[in-house]
Amino acid sequence: MEIDRNYLNHQKIRKRMKTKLSARMYTYILLFVFLGCTEKKKESDDPEIKTVQGLFERMKSVNDSLWFKDYTFKQHTVFYDQSGKKKDSALWHEKVSYPYLFRIDRDIEKGNYTVYRNDSTYHVLADTLYSATDHPAAHLVFKGGLYFIPLQEAIGKLEQYGYDLRSFKKDSFMGEPVYIIGDTDNQFWLHAKNYYCMRRIYNTDEGKIVDVVYEDFKPLGRGWVEQKVTFYLDRRKTMEEFYLDITIRDSIAPKTYEIPKEIVKGR
Repeated sequence: MEIDRNYLNHQKIRKRMKTKLSARMYTYILLFVFLGCTEKKKESDDPEIKTVQGLFERMKSVNDSLWFKDYTFKQHTVFYDQSGKKKDSALWHEKVSYPYLFRIDRDIEKGNYTVYRNDSTYHVLADTLYSATDHPAAHLVFKGGLYFIPLQEAIGKLEQYGYDLRSFKKDSFMGEPVYIIGDTDNQFWLHAKNYYCMRRIYNTDEGKIVDVVYEDFKPLGRGWVEQKVTFYLDRRKTMEEFYLDITIRDSIAPKTYEIPKEIVKGR
């Protein structure tokens, strides 16, 4: 019985098509698996960071030479009494130059201001030095100063300021992932992806616990800045700060952070 040639050709074509479809399907499966693995890798966190040095290395690799160095802002400051009621408010003007300079003008007309310079704090009244103490603004290091000094200098400074850098863990705060550095008496909390400071806790010389919470962050240049800060003393809210007119500066004149040589008599 003679087989129809058209029928045989039709069968051959179907077979070839099936083979091509199988090969194509196999390719699609491989591509799907590859993309799935890539997506999982993309969605996953950075490789696990286990030490403060590892964290700082990561932060510096991302932000060195990119984070803003000099900036200014106005601060609407609200004070609260023992019962938690608002008792007063003020408008301050502030300037920051990382890594170690910070000035707060509380009354420009009267010449009342505070300068944090390197590891010291200077209080000035009526443009005359009122007091000088060995209290640094430690937070300048982990809020931006880190990006303008060598890694080991940053680590040395924080150890000098009393932070136990062996105490290091990952947690969450306000629904965001954070790294907590330091022991219960002296610690700071950094956002695990954007690296801005969300909280710091420290003890005063009188043994009281100060808890500082940073909120309402926004991008500033290639970095981040908070727009609200709340201070608690032994769990009681004492002050809120609201930042306005936050502006990056090309530079801030060095004389801004100079200290009057004359000190108030009797101090």
